Amino acid sequence: MVYRHISSDMKQRALQLLLEGWDIDDIVESLGVSTKSITRWKDNYERHGMASPTSVTRGRRRLLTSTMLGDLKALILDSLSLYLDELSEWLAIYHDQPISTSALCQNLLDAGLTYKLLQKAAAERIIRPGRLGYMMC
Repeated sequence: MVYRHISSDMKQRALQLLLEGWDIDDIVESLGVSTKSITRWKDNYERHGMASPTSVTRGRRRLLTSTMLGDLKALILDSLSLYLDELSEWLAIYHDQPISTSALCQNLLDAGLTYKLLQKAAAERIIRPGRLGYMMC
């Protein structure tokens, strides 16, 4: 069968039919789903109490490590005029981490490195040049 989204109502109905004593082949034939799907829903229900549990690990994993983010933060604070494509190129060269500009932007936002905060930190650095080692996040 081709991959398709199956509603939670249909999954619950399949589990209910199993509890009522229906044979899996009969459920497959009546609902038009695969045997593997029904057994997976049954296993999920026994383990998690629901046919389709929500995943804790949603989304893609972070591409940048804390070391890369720290180096990137230092680079950005030294030169606020860098563009995302230049930062991406720098990461590819110095950290051997190719990253798209959109992924880089999202990683920077997740780390709290917004343009507004960086401008504020730069202004603060100009006002108090002797202060070193402060964190913006």
